[in-house]
Amino acid sequence: MKSMKKNSIIFLILVLFFTAIIILFQFRKVYFSSVLQNDHVFFINKNITYDELLLRLRNDFRVPGYVAFASFCDKKKLIKFKPGKYLLKTGFSLNDIINQLRVSDNRQTINFSFNSFSSFSDLASNLSSKTDIDSAIFMNKIYSYNYDSVFNRVVKFEELKSFFIPNTYNIYWHTSEVKFINRMLQEYQKFWSIRKEKLNTINLSPFQVSILASIVEKESSNVSEMADIASLYLNRLKKKMKLQADPTVNYCFKMLYDFDTTLTRVLDEHLKLKCDYNTYLISGLPPAPIVTPSIQSIDAVLNNKSTNYIYMCAKAEISETQKKVCFFNSHIFAKTYFEHLKNARRYHKAMDKSKNGYETCFPNRQNCSCN
Repeated sequence: MKSMKKNSIIFLILVLFFTAIIILFQFRKVYFSSVLQNDHVFFINKNITYDELLLRLRNDFRVPGYVAFASFCDKKKLIKFKPGKYLLKTGFSLNDIINQLRVSDNRQTINFSFNSFSSFSDLASNLSSKTDIDSAIFMNKIYSYNYDSVFNRVVKFEELKSFFIPNTYNIYWHTSEVKFINRMLQEYQKFWSIRKEKLNTINLSPFQVSILASIVEKESSNVSEMADIASLYLNRLKKKMKLQADPTVNYCFKMLYDFDTTLTRVLDEHLKLKCDYNTYLISGLPPAPIVTPSIQSIDAVLNNKSTNYIYMCAKAEISETQKKVCFFNSHIFAKTYFEHLKNARRYHKAMDKSKNGYETCFPNRQNCSCN
């Protein structure tokens, strides 16, 4: 009897021993075996709860339901997680992944780029698609931010767009709306601090340069001629002539009708649009930039060429032998109105030929010749 009881105890011990080994094996298999065949970027947004994060980890990395996953994560203090972008490397086990996510210093940065924009909603949309920033909150912060305290002066509403200089910035994916604005203002101050001498040379403020550069930006995407365009408008300002810049008319059209529309061609009727930005009607610069100017257009104003240009017209050539019209991504500049009229007639003639059957060619965008 005693022998049977002793054998039962030994059997029970063996069962428990092998069960423990199996559990330990399964534990190590689940938590310490590699689950990543390639590098993996894992994003944790600021609105996720701890329970939602655990569920997502279970689903993404196929954690078996029979393991005490929540308890394991609790012991690892994953509950102290921070939102951000995390890099999970090839060969990582589930244990490695949890270790990576529970340390906020492991969060990665991104290179965030934005180009010239006409409306803050464009920037907000770009930010929300590439970072954890909420576009609605960002729009609210843009207009409620205390800019006066940064610049130690009263900042006008019209200046706001000029503080955001299009470029590529290395930022944290999880950055907040306010921190992003802070960063842009720091970059703005740094940008202009190294351009003080140039500002003194042309006797304009950073805001005035941004306004003029925004017109240059919309006049041409051809960087090589931006300094000529800037020179032309500076010459007009010196002579107290109206700028008569077509992009400002287009901007007025958008303001009055719909920012999603644009004029394919500025006609005489559009030049009469009553709007504070219409430089065919107002004297001097418009009240604010019509777009956030690129660094290239800003530097084109600061490093403008010394010219006597007053007028410009889009460049076009006509080949009668080939019955072809070529439109270039550039302008012909003129010092006198007489010269300008000749250039304008040539361009309008090319437009008419294009409408009446001549082949239309864009050498800058197509593999075509206009010889």
